[in-house]
Amino acid sequence: MLLSKRKKKRTVVFVCTGNTCRSPMAQGLLENYLEENHVKHIEVKTAGVMTIPGLLPTPEAVQVMDSVKIDVRKHRSAPLTPEMLRKADLVLGMTPFHVQFALRMAEDARDKTFLLKEYTKSDLKNYQITDPMGATLEVYKRVFREIKLAIEKLCEMDSIHAPVDRSVKHEKWVPPKPSKAASSVGSSKAKAGGEKSTAKPRAAKGKPAAKKTAAKKATKKKATSKATSSKKKKTTTKKK
Repeated sequence: MLLSKRKKKRTVVFVCTGNTCRSPMAQGLLENYLEENHVKHIEVKTAGVMTIPGLLPTPEAVQVMDSVKIDVRKHRSAPLTPEMLRKADLVLGMTPFHVQFALRMAEDARDKTFLLKEYTKSDLKNYQITDPMGATLEVYKRVFREIKLAIEKLCEMDSIHAPVDRSVKHEKWVPPKPSKAASSVGSSKAKAGGEKSTAKPRAAKGKPAAKKTAAKKATKKKATSKATSSKKKKTTTKKK
């Protein structure tokens, strides 16, 4: 399955029920990653399947996101629309209900609408991210950890890193291989470097050889001087 091509940006839409806790947390985490890594070709949006426009994020969601220094206070809820689904490149719901709702609204979104956990394979046992609305802060923290893990996996995928001038696959991102021209240039440089590196050992080998030659000459001189002195001694003894 391929994502549709876009000229300027690729749009990711997170969908939950009220659009006041789960999807805003997912949006905040992904936008924070994009900003830190200077990824500018991704646009992140959120929507709710049962909400009204303009609702604030829940205080618990704000508090949990504050713990990782991400501010979601400016977020305002928005209902999911067919137009939003049509323009989106990737739609990620928190539960099967959200995915089914989106597909009933826009049948042609089937190839780009998934469960967040299922799409990122962050949890193969439980694909749902339950609604923490009305629950304790501890429940919010658990939901936050689930979303955070899924977003970390999403940030490793082709749908985030692939350039917008080509379609991408719903799988882990693999950096493109260097072109043949670049590889040939690299190999020629390596060869040139290899020739230089081999020249140095040859020069290094020559130095020990010179030392050995000098040592042999010195030994011969000593032997010659000893022989000469011994001959002189014999001559003097004979004269006596």
